[in-house]
Amino acid sequence: MLHTNPAARAPAPPAYSPSPTPVRRFMAWLLWLTLLLCASAFAALATPSGLPPVLLDSSTKSVHLAQRSAWWVDASGQLTVQDVEQRQADLPFGLRAAQHRLRLDDQAALWIGFTAWAQDNSSHWELELARSGTDRVSLFYRGADGSWLEQHAGDRLPVSAWASPDRYPVFKLAPRSGAPVAYWVRIEHARVPFSGELFIHSHDQLREQRIHQQFLLGAYFGMTLLLVVVAVANALVFRDSSFAAYAIYITLLGLSLAASLGVGGQFLWPDTARWNGAAEFVLMPLAAVAGLLFVRHLVQPRRIGRWLDRLSLTLAATMLSLVVWDQAAPSQWSFEAITATGALAMLLVYAMLWTAWRSREGWARWIALGILPVLLAGALPVMRNFGLISSGFLSQYGMVIAAAIEAPLLIYGLLQRSSMQHESQTRAKALAVTEPLTGLTNRHNFMLRLHDSLIRAQRYNHHNALLLIDLDNHETFEHEHGRETADRALVLTGSRLRSVARDVDTAARVGDNSFALLMEGPVRTAQAVAAATSIVASGLRPSDLLPVGTSLRFKVVVALLPDGGHELQADAQAHLAWLRFALDELRADKRKHILTLNC
Repeated sequence: MLHTNPAARAPAPPAYSPSPTPVRRFMAWLLWLTLLLCASAFAALATPSGLPPVLLDSSTKSVHLAQRSAWWVDASGQLTVQDVEQRQADLPFGLRAAQHRLRLDDQAALWIGFTAWAQDNSSHWELELARSGTDRVSLFYRGADGSWLEQHAGDRLPVSAWASPDRYPVFKLAPRSGAPVAYWVRIEHARVPFSGELFIHSHDQLREQRIHQQFLLGAYFGMTLLLVVVAVANALVFRDSSFAAYAIYITLLGLSLAASLGVGGQFLWPDTARWNGAAEFVLMPLAAVAGLLFVRHLVQPRRIGRWLDRLSLTLAATMLSLVVWDQAAPSQWSFEAITATGALAMLLVYAMLWTAWRSREGWARWIALGILPVLLAGALPVMRNFGLISSGFLSQYGMVIAAAIEAPLLIYGLLQRSSMQHESQTRAKALAVTEPLTGLTNRHNFMLRLHDSLIRAQRYNHHNALLLIDLDNHETFEHEHGRETADRALVLTGSRLRSVARDVDTAARVGDNSFALLMEGPVRTAQAVAAATSIVASGLRPSDLLPVGTSLRFKVVVALLPDGGHELQADAQAHLAWLRFALDELRADKRKHILTLNC
């Protein structure tokens, strides 16, 4: 019989399978809470002042860092970025709001911290300080190996040495993704209140913005250059000092706007650090002085009065002296003195333009309308420099918009003014060769032309024709209708003679009521007689300028010149006296109107 072990026949015990207990559930929940707190602590440590990171993904184009960044001012300006990072929990960082502005001392530095978290590596992100003219701007962040990376820009550096040469300070952000990156911005900006806005843009978005801005700014500066060329050309051609003054004014205004908008540093002087920092402080006051003297020159001292004239010259000299002082020893006082003097200059220009407006001259009103937008826009930078408003679109671009409005109005007003002056000068010059009442050639100039005509006729062996015309009823007009009607008859006579004369002929008034028509040769007898007949017939046509029932009665003597019967064939006086003697005889004959001498 096979005996087996009773124990071997017993059933096997079940496998151990512990069931969850409240203690184990509590331990799992505590573990997850610990991990979450660690992650939050890590994010808080990576974020300046505990602000949440700015998430950057493919759907984001631009992010305004207002309410997303913290700021603090280092009054001594001695702390490094590592000091700030280590002591950030103890430093009184505050939330940076939109339109935030403050004034920094010469040694102070503004620190702005924020955190950005790029969600992927496909996009490139850039930080922009949307303000030109900042003294120095630096961006710091730690690289993948933990070392500090830094980029610099600002007016204390030549634009060619900037991290990204541009109109505004632009910095490239860390390209890596997967973790938030803490960024620190250090800003130095003495004398002028700082109120620039910080933006994060995708690379494509920033390039698109720059293309639009450069197109509009290029249109303005191209128009400015064209107007300078036109003004210089008008100044040289017409010898008009007003265009020269306008060319100086608009050149300085354009350069000052180029400096304030960063265009000058980017394109005109990219390698000059000192001038890049001083350009705006020099060119803006010079443009104000040029504008003040330009308006004074246009309006003229006799219109604005002695005290306004002296005040404008004194203010211009004062502003130039302040510019020299500011460049030799720059300080807060010198800058504020220049700003206050510029504000006084604008008020003085207002007063002079009001005087010009009251003169009721068309060109003066166009000048006033043109400069008014620039004066209104110029108040914005003054208010910004005194810390009354923050830097924004209007404070930066208001002057450009106003200057674009000003340019066509000013050039139109100047052309009107030049046209009036040129017309007056032309009339004054014309009085030397024309007779004032009829507009015909005067006697002296006619005798010179007659002399030259006689010499040409002898040289080329041909004849000219000379017609001496008398307004036979001139005395009747004067006695019966008055002097005004008689003068009107003389003016009408001159008009009728011009209608008969050819382009090469010369019509002149040679006496109180006598006229002459020199017909350049070669002229035949039939042509001369036909011209005399046309003159007589034209006088018989009625005119609204004459009393009803009256007409012009002409007596005409015709001769071909030179006449062989005269010893002095080139003597113009002798020939004219010969025709005048014949005209006296013709007046005695009431029935005859045309007398030919040698035809």
